[in-house]
Amino acid sequence: MTVGAREATAGLVAAVIALFACAVALGGGLSPNPANDPRLLSKPIEDFRYDEATRCRNEPTRGMKALDKWLGRNIRGTSWGIMRCERLRGRLLRSGGGYSLHAEGRALDWHLDARKVKDRRAAMRLIRALITRDRNGERAALARRMGVQGLIFDCKSWWSGQSKLGKYSYCYRPNGEKRDGLDATAAHVDHVHIELNWPGARKRTSFWRSPLGD
Repeated sequence: MTVGAREATAGLVAAVIALFACAVALGGGLSPNPANDPRLLSKPIEDFRYDEATRCRNEPTRGMKALDKWLGRNIRGTSWGIMRCERLRGRLLRSGGGYSLHAEGRALDWHLDARKVKDRRAAMRLIRALITRDRNGERAALARRMGVQGLIFDCKSWWSGQSKLGKYSYCYRPNGEKRDGLDATAAHVDHVHIELNWPGARKRTSFWRSPLGD
C-alpha cells in the first residue's frame, strides 16, 4: 500500500469514528449507565448533599466546565450557558433565601425541548441515568458520584435526597393545580437545569476522579 493510500485509509477510519461518536451523542447516549462502570462500582459512593448558593462569583467552576464538555460528548442538545448573577425570590427558592446556583458557576442549562420528541427522550435518558439505582443498589448513584444536587425539566424537579422526580414549584399553585400561561424557559420546558454541589464543582467526587471524568 502506498503512503497516499495509507493516509486515505487512516482518514476514512477517523471519519467513521467521528461519525459514530456524533451519532451516539445525538442519540442521547448513556447506554449503558456510567454509574455501573466497574471502575466506579468498586469505589465508595458519596452521600447525598445540597449546597446553597450565597453570592455571585466571576467564573464557572472546574466541575461545571467539565460537566458541560461531558454532556457535549454524550448527550443530544447544546449548552445554554453556566454563569448568571441572579437572586432568587418567592416560589423559586428551595429554602429561606439565597442566590441562583448560576451565580456561583455551579448550574448549567442544557437545551433540550420537552415539546420535541427526540429532545424529550434524550433529556429523560439523562435524568433517569442520574437518579436511578446502580447495580449495587445505591440510589441516584450517578448524580451522587458526579456531585449533581439538583435537576429541573418540564415542570419536574429532583433535589439531592429525593427518590424520584417531583413537581417544580414555579409551575404549580399551592393547591397542586398546574398554572396557566407558563413561560417555557422559567418552567424549564426548553432545557434541563443541572446543579452541582461543591465537591462536584471542585471535581473532588469519584466520577471526576475516575477515567470517566476525563
